[in-house]
Amino acid sequence: MNEVEREHTVKRILVALDTSRHSLAALAAAVELATFLDAELLGLFVEDINLLRLAGLPFAQEISPSAVARQMDSARLEEELRLQANRARRAMAEAAEPSQVRWSFRVVRGQVAAEVLTAALETDLLSLGIASRPLIRRIRPGSTALAVAAKAPHAVLLLQHGERLGQPVMVTYNGSAAANRALNMAARLVQKIKPESRLPLTALILSETEQPEAGQHLEREAAARLLGQVAQPKFRHLTQVNLASLIEVVQSEKSGLLILGGETPLGEADPIQALLDNIACPVLLVR
Repeated sequence: MNEVEREHTVKRILVALDTSRHSLAALAAAVELATFLDAELLGLFVEDINLLRLAGLPFAQEISPSAVARQMDSARLEEELRLQANRARRAMAEAAEPSQVRWSFRVVRGQVAAEVLTAALETDLLSLGIASRPLIRRIRPGSTALAVAAKAPHAVLLLQHGERLGQPVMVTYNGSAAANRALNMAARLVQKIKPESRLPLTALILSETEQPEAGQHLEREAAARLLGQVAQPKFRHLTQVNLASLIEVVQSEKSGLLILGGETPLGEADPIQALLDNIACPVLLVR
C-alpha cells in the first residue's frame, strides 16, 4: 500500500438524508465517492426531537402548502417523519445499488447536529447537502449544516443541488498536517475520478508571505508528495491568504472540486459560508 492509500483510506462514508434536493445531491456525491474509493455508505435520517417537542405544545402551529395555519399534531408529525425516512431509504437504495455500493441505513431520534456528529465519529468522510441558491436572492447554507461542517472530526464534503464532483481538482497547501492529508486525498481522487483524462491537479500554495523562497519551499514539498501520483501537477501561489483571493482563484480556474485543509482560518464556519456563497463547486474539508 503506497503512502496515499495508507494515510487516506476512506472505508466508510456517512450521508445525512432528509429527502430535500440538496440532501439528495449529497447522496449522489457520496455514491460517487464510495464507487471511486471502494467504500461502504452509511445513510442517516434524524427525527428532530426539537420539532417533536414543539408539536406537543398547545400553541404550536404549522403552515400548510395552501398558507393555512393549523395546530401541529404530534401523531401526524410522527407519521410524516416515518414517511420521510422511508423515502430516504428508497432513495439510498436506488442510488447505491446500480453502482453495487455497499450500504446501510438507520433512523435515530435526537438533535440533528449532535446525532450527525456522533455518527460521523464512526466514519471517515461525511457528505452534507446545503440549501440551493436562486440566481438573484441567495439563500445561505443552513446553520445546522455549517455547525456540523465546522465540528466534523474527519473529512466533510459540502455541495448544493445541481453540483457534482468533477475536474479540475484544486487543493490548498500550506505545509500543515491537515494540508498534507488534503493533498493526499486530492491525489487519490484525481487518480480515481477520471484517470484517463490526465488532467493535472492544481495545488494552491498558501505561503502567507511575499518572500518567494517560502512559497518555493512549499511547492517543492507538495511536488515531492505528488511525485508518481499525479501527472504534471500545476501550482499556483497565494501570498495574501484571505477569502477574497481564494474565491478569485477558484473562479478563474473553474474548479470542479475544491479540497481545503482544515488547519487554516479559511476552514472555519463563517469563511466556509462565504466561500460557498461565491463559488460553484463542491468543497471538501480535510482535517
